[in-house]
Amino acid sequence: MTPRPLRILVAHNVPRARTGGMSRLMGFIHDRVVQAGHRVDYFCSEDVPRQLNGRWARFTFPALVWRHTRAAARRGEPYDLVNVHEPSGAALVLDKRTTGKPVVVVTSHGVERRAWELALEDVRLGRDGPGWKSRLVFPLTRLWQADLSLRRADHIFCLNDQDRDYLAARYGIPHRQVTRIFPAADAAYAAAAADRDYTRAARLLFAATWRKNKGIEDLVPAFVTLAARHPSLELTVLGAGVPHETVWAAFPEAIRHRIRCIQTRTEAETAAAFAEADLFVLPSLFEGTPLTLMEAMASGLPTVTTATAGMKDVIRDGATGLLVPIRSPEAIAAALERLLQGPTVRASLGHAARTEALRRYTWGQVAVPVLEAYQKLCRNL
Repeated sequence: MTPRPLRILVAHNVPRARTGGMSRLMGFIHDRVVQAGHRVDYFCSEDVPRQLNGRWARFTFPALVWRHTRAAARRGEPYDLVNVHEPSGAALVLDKRTTGKPVVVVTSHGVERRAWELALEDVRLGRDGPGWKSRLVFPLTRLWQADLSLRRADHIFCLNDQDRDYLAARYGIPHRQVTRIFPAADAAYAAAAADRDYTRAARLLFAATWRKNKGIEDLVPAFVTLAARHPSLELTVLGAGVPHETVWAAFPEAIRHRIRCIQTRTEAETAAAFAEADLFVLPSLFEGTPLTLMEAMASGLPTVTTATAGMKDVIRDGATGLLVPIRSPEAIAAALERLLQGPTVRASLGHAARTEALRRYTWGQVAVPVLEAYQKLCRNL
């Protein structure tokens, strides 16, 4: 018997436009869910009245998701399944009765409590970390909601194996209740970089928001070291999400002219930016699995990234990229130096990464476990 079409709500407090990693991941995967015959609605940051957003969003967004789901049930059009971001599911998991009893799937783009523990560890190590105000407010506003969402969800999507193991150890959630999902790369990335020249190594790309968890405290000193050795080396920061002046201010004035900040508007523009680069670096401390990593792989970029979270699930050290420890500018610089000095290793890693991305990380392929989980969870509806 052919399963009936499902009514699905995807609720994540990010813009509807597919400009960020979370919105793109959810959007492109659920395009395939729609192609499979299901109906998908979205509840995003634009659906929150302006006066209720900002500092209050940690409470208002979960409440509005609950209200939206309840309104659909009262109209006689209940959702079969709601996919909600981890910190926004508390109200929904507390009250399924008045919302039509949907299956609640919580998607974690990096388990909030694990990220918080890492941030506190930074403080103990003498690095920048949350201040006293954040240490008081964050657990009382966001963290308890994330915990509740995970404990009461019908199913969880997570983006790396470390998170899946953490869910079992911290919350007692069995692996069968968790589906490991992946981001992917559009075919435009491989096409734009089809003629990549591995003899050139002068353009380093960092494609991520300019914030602590992306490893910027380690990227800056690593680049400063390399810039002193390689006068022609440039760094491009793509999609920083902050004013360009904020990025430039992190570097010594003498090399700021070698830092280029760009913002792309379309997939084709982003693919072109990846194609123009020679090397890719992402020294994140904490992630789910970054979408930009798949795009770098599909572009055939020799990559240096950290041996944690989803990066170590995807990159095979020495085969499809180079892995380094977190919090180690010296290791980042050494790995990039190896690539700068070796056209043969650049070509080997880049070709292998591209092959791996085309084989495993396309949107059609990564949507399969999502569809299978939805159908399994809803088969008795």
